[in-house]
Parts: sequence; structure tokens; C-alpha cells
Amino acid sequence: MSKQDQKPAVMQRETIVDADVHVTISADDLAPYLDEPHRSRILSTSTYPGSPGSDWDTTLSGKIDQRQLDGPEAVEEDLVKKLHIDHPLLNNISGVSRLPDTDLAVELMRATNDVLLDKYLDQTEFFGLGVVAPQAPDKAAEEIDRLGDESQIKGIFLETYGQQPPRGDPSHDAIYQAAADNGLHIAFHGAAATGFKVDFPMQNQGAERFLTIHTLAHLWQQTLALTSLLVQGVPAKFPELNFVFLEAGISWVPYMMWRLNKEYSMRRSEAPLLEKSPEEYIRDQFYFASQPLGEPNTPAQLQQVLDIVGPESLMFATDYPHWDFDHPTELDDHLQAYFSPEEREQVLHKTPVEAFDLTV
Repeated sequence: MSKQDQKPAVMQRETIVDADVHVTISADDLAPYLDEPHRSRILSTSTYPGSPGSDWDTTLSGKIDQRQLDGPEAVEEDLVKKLHIDHPLLNNISGVSRLPDTDLAVELMRATNDVLLDKYLDQTEFFGLGVVAPQAPDKAAEEIDRLGDESQIKGIFLETYGQQPPRGDPSHDAIYQAAADNGLHIAFHGAAATGFKVDFPMQNQGAERFLTIHTLAHLWQQTLALTSLLVQGVPAKFPELNFVFLEAGISWVPYMMWRLNKEYSMRRSEAPLLEKSPEEYIRDQFYFASQPLGEPNTPAQLQQVLDIVGPESLMFATDYPHWDFDHPTELDDHLQAYFSPEEREQVLHKTPVEAFDLTV
């Protein structure tokens, strides 16, 4: 049996939590949960009313297959059976954060969470992240309180693109307080295409190729969010909360830790709530999903980044069913080559268990 043939069997012997799985929630799914006029509005347009479209060729003229997870059966077949994921952590990139109509954003927030609960989370092995609309922090806090008693909701999905100000701004404190009160930790997620167009319209206009957009979008959105959280002292204000960053990989993390340390050492008065270095807060309360795993020309150099981030802060994620998702064996090759069995186990399931207080 070849090494490639042996890989699935090796993965079957492990408990694996996938921290970033995207399920589809369609307008038809949402409609029964919406009152008029919102029901008719979302059924009459191909995108949410007011949501910016994207003209980028994201599929390479149809060469890239656009997979979908459109029901729990698809999650079971694609994730559990084929990829040997024991506990997928499901989210929906609803895009509510980029909507200019706050009333619609709030209604879609509630409806999206109801569909996630009713359609996808009947199975005890599946966990979910509840989405919130940052345009309306008080309504978002009410929604978190509503979700607090739902046993399969294990965190709050906060998009880092769309409506400003950045996610560390005190206007968002109501969201973090509600999350802390309900024992639900925060997962931050960016977006390319329309997300980039909203956040960086001038750069979007001059980018010329989607390759540029897809390279920069998640990185810029997540570095802005992380910097804002630390400068505004959010982890100091909410020490019981964990902050998880999804779909931006990990190569940027060492740079941000050290750059923030440098700036903070010279300008402490501008981050008065911090009581220790940014790196210490990051190591204590911040977690990072592996996907997309970097591809250095010298593969062994990736190990240096993995070592710096550390298994206690790193969690496995596929980003399935996106076209650039990471197969579990892609990260596991590095884990088996460079990490101890205990450290490998930490990344595959113990870190997300700790970050989201999961029971597996």
C-alpha cells in the first residue's frame, strides 16, 4: 500500500475537529423565517438588496468547480465519510455585515441562525457558529442571548469586512459582553470579492486580477481586526473571551505579534487598557485556523512558522467546500514530520476544544 493510500486510514484513527466549514443557506431556506417585506425582497434578487456585487472572475472562466454543502447529508458525505472529520464547526458566510440596510441585516441575522439550527444542527456531532450583524450591536447582543441556550451553538461568527468601524471599536463592546455572558467565544472571518470591494474600494479598482484580491483580502481584514482589538484593549476588557481567526492562515501571525510589540513599547499611552505585551495577549486568548496553509519553496521552512505560532494556538481547518480548501492530510504531513504525537493531537482537536469549550 502506498503512502497516499495509507493516509485516510491514519486520519480515521484520530479525533478531528474542523474549525471552518461553510454551509449554504439559500434565499428559499431563509424565506419562511422572514416577514414581509424582507421575504419578497430576498426572493426577488440574486443577491441581498443593497449588497455590492463582484465582477471578478472567481471561477477562472468556469474552470473552478463551485462546490456547496446544501444540507446535513452533504456535510455527512463530504466531511465525515470522505475527509474523516468527526466534528465540523459549521458557519454560513451570510454577508450581513456588508448590508447598508440595518433592518434587513438584523432580520437576516436571525433567519440565518434559525436555518442553521433547524436544518444543520440536529446531529450532536455537528457544532455551529451563530452570525451577528455588527451594524446593530444591541440587536446582535440580543441575538447572542437568544442563542445562548442552544447547545450546538459554540461561538459567534463575526465577519471582519463590511460595516465600519473596525471590530475593536468600543461600539462593539455590547457584542463581546453578550458573548462573554453566554460563554460563547468569537470567530472572525474575512471575505474576498465583495468583501474586499466594500473595505478597500480604491485598491479593488486598481487590483487588475482576482489573484491580487484573493491574496490580500483575508490578510488585510484580519490584521486590521486583530490590531484594532489589541489597541482598543478588547482582550483586557473581556479576559474570559477567546478570539479565533479563520481562513487567513498563520504566516502573518509572527509578524503581527512582533510588530505590535514594537509599536506598543514606544506608544503605550495609545493602548492604555493593555496590561501586558500584545504577544502575551495573543498567546493567551487568540487562536488561528491553519487554512490556507502556506506553500514555501522550501517546505521545511513552514515548520518554523508552525513552531512560532505553537500547537496551543493552532487549530485545524479545511475551509470546505471552497475551491482552495485544505485536505486534512495536507496539514497532517507537516504535523507528523515535525510535531510530537501529543502536539499533533493538540492541533487536530484539543486546541479547538479549548478555544470553543467543545465537548467531544
